[in-house]
Amino acid sequence: MHRSHTNLVPVTNKYLAHKKFVKDQEEHKLNLQNIHSLLDHSSPTPRPHLTQRVRQKQNREYELEIIHNENDRLRTRMMRNGAFTNSHNNYVTRSLNIKERNREESQHKNTYERLQKQIHHVKSTYSIRKSQNDYAKQQDFKRQITRFPPIKK
Repeated sequence: MHRSHTNLVPVTNKYLAHKKFVKDQEEHKLNLQNIHSLLDHSSPTPRPHLTQRVRQKQNREYELEIIHNENDRLRTRMMRNGAFTNSHNNYVTRSLNIKERNREESQHKNTYERLQKQIHHVKSTYSIRKSQNDYAKQQDFKRQITRFPPIKK
């Protein structure tokens, strides 16, 4: 029976072989920590001439500048001639369903009035005399239960 596994490399001193083995393991761990990938995963360099359409942008800016200049020119001509335009919207809004809205409004008013009449005509089922008698009984009962007589003012 072997007391330990046999070494792959035949050595004369087992202690030194173990020391070298531990040192190699430490070196291997350091190498694993400092490892670098062979593939480059970084994003590619941006190439704006492929993504941006500079010529179209320049044309659009040129057209907008022409429109702006033309508007300025027209505005100055209008100021010189005194031709002011009234751009206020002073029109009355007219609805196409006025009849329908009036009909719904009258229905709502009728239902409201009907409900008000029902509420006002409701009478309580608990009579006033009965409530007064109950109150008097409660007061008598309180007087009987209390230790001290109530203070009369």
